[in-house]
Amino acid sequence: MTDPNSELRATTRAMIERAGVDTTTPAAGVDSAVWSALTEAGFTGVGIPEDHDGSGGTLAEALTVVSAAVTGGALTMLIEHTVLARWLAARCGISLGAYTATIARAETDAVIRETEDSGLVLDGSARAVVHGPDADRLVILLDTDAADRRPAVAILSPAGTGVTATPGTDLLGAAMADYDFDAAAVESYAESPVDGTELGERGALAYAVALAAAARAVCDRTVDYAGQRTQFGRPLSKFQAVQQRLAGLAALTALTETAAETAVAEKAGTHPDRARTAIAAAKVVTSESAREIAAAGHQLHGAIGFTAEHPLGRSTTALLAWRERYGSERYWAGVLAGRILEGGADVWDLVTGSGHEGTAAAAEGNTR
Repeated sequence: MTDPNSELRATTRAMIERAGVDTTTPAAGVDSAVWSALTEAGFTGVGIPEDHDGSGGTLAEALTVVSAAVTGGALTMLIEHTVLARWLAARCGISLGAYTATIARAETDAVIRETEDSGLVLDGSARAVVHGPDADRLVILLDTDAADRRPAVAILSPAGTGVTATPGTDLLGAAMADYDFDAAAVESYAESPVDGTELGERGALAYAVALAAAARAVCDRTVDYAGQRTQFGRPLSKFQAVQQRLAGLAALTALTETAAETAVAEKAGTHPDRARTAIAAAKVVTSESAREIAAAGHQLHGAIGFTAEHPLGRSTTALLAWRERYGSERYWAGVLAGRILEGGADVWDLVTGSGHEGTAAAAEGNTR
């Protein structure tokens, strides 16, 4: 498939290579040099309208930057900051300025209260907030099933009064935190045109792209290694068993990339129902393939690939860390099944992508 954003991808990769990436895994944190370079170039604002302090551009272009960063081995906040938090704030008419932000989903018991001096405070909690400790601001979606309450967005400082954080990290080394809010001061508040389902689909799309990029990094690195490493007087890639394993790895990688690219293209199209189906399918394929791709990479690298300093680990650990983010393959397979069983979608049209009528099943629940 032709890459319409090849120049943007190449520019991002070149920028990352100049900044340099420490691929020790688990990572010590976000790659600050890469993040600074991307911010200075305006790449952390791609996909955000210019009138909300963004750089303009499309979601597909923003995801191209994400893909290039992942392929280059950089740990960044691009998905949480650019694709989700700043986008959601902009949809609500809120500009974040120069703040670095991350996205959070409030638990269903969260409430906004007005204080005696007409200020707003938040009571409740948010769990497993990726990059929370690295962010200047939390963009929190308050979604509810109650008929008398619409989704809303609250923005606050994670270092503000009334905010208690329980920090941790994921497998890759990205900072995470659980937050409890007790009369936490809200800086900005607005009703949201985006609900939890739409946010979950966007997050799933972003991580499908990221998983496909990590798969590509594993595949390319493994093919190169097998061609350079000699055993019994010839390169590993000359052995039939190794060739078969490499072919399987390449096929799975191509499958993940095709699924992710199709979902991005459908999201940019005019048929929301087809986009939802493509996103669900992409997350199923990329999440399901992640473990096998990581296993193949490590098997063909041997012991050296398991060392903390080897760059292979950055990509394989990303595959394992992101498999269930915004929904596992089991969850999204259930969404696809729901389209057939509950939404009345035609099975053949769903499989071939030839139909776009019908009602999409709601992807309910917490898919973080």
